[in-house]
Amino acid sequence: MSNVTDVLNDIDNNVAYYNPSEDTAGKKYATIEEGSYEATVSKLTIKKDIVVRSQYLSDIFEATYKIDDKRYPDLKGREVKSKGYFRFKTPDKKKYPKLEDNQGNNKGYMIFAEACGFEMQKDDQGRYLLPMVMESDIAGNPVTIKVVHDKWTDQSGDERITPTAINVFKSNRVVEVNKGDQALVDDELPF
Repeated sequence: MSNVTDVLNDIDNNVAYYNPSEDTAGKKYATIEEGSYEATVSKLTIKKDIVVRSQYLSDIFEATYKIDDKRYPDLKGREVKSKGYFRFKTPDKKKYPKLEDNQGNNKGYMIFAEACGFEMQKDDQGRYLLPMVMESDIAGNPVTIKVVHDKWTDQSGDERITPTAINVFKSNRVVEVNKGDQALVDDELPF
C-alpha cells in the first residue's frame, strides 16, 4: 500500500501539459501543396484478390512516395500516398464463376509499373503482359508524382485535406543508393 509521501512524489513526477502552439495533429501533410514533385517509392502495400463492383477480380497496389529532400528541403521526410493502382486479373472460373475479365482497365497499373522502371512487352495479339510489382522491385526508385488535395469530412463534421498522389511518371533523376559505407550512384552500378 502506498503511503502519503509516495503519492505526493508520484504527483510531482507526473507533470504533463498541452501546448496548442506545438500541436502537430493534422499539420503533418497540410503543407504539401498541389503540384508535381520529384520523389522515390518508399513503400508498397498490395491488397490481393479484391472483388470490384461484384464483377471483376483485382489486386490493388497502394504506393507511398517520399518527396525528394534535396529538391524540397521544406518537405524533408514527407511522404504522400497514392489512391491505388488496380491490376485486374483473369478470374479463375472455378473459384469466381460470376466474375469477368477486365484487361481494358489496366492502363493505370501499366503506367505505374513503367514509371517504376518496368518495360512492357507486347505479345503477338497486341496485349501487354503486366508484371506483379513487389516493393523489393521498386523501393527507392525515382519517380515524378502529381499531388492533389483529397477533401473529406471527419466525424466531427470538419473538412480535412489529405495530399494524395494521383499520377506517377518516370523520372530522369539519378538517386544515390547507400550500401554500407559506400554510396553508389546508379550510373556506377555494375549492372
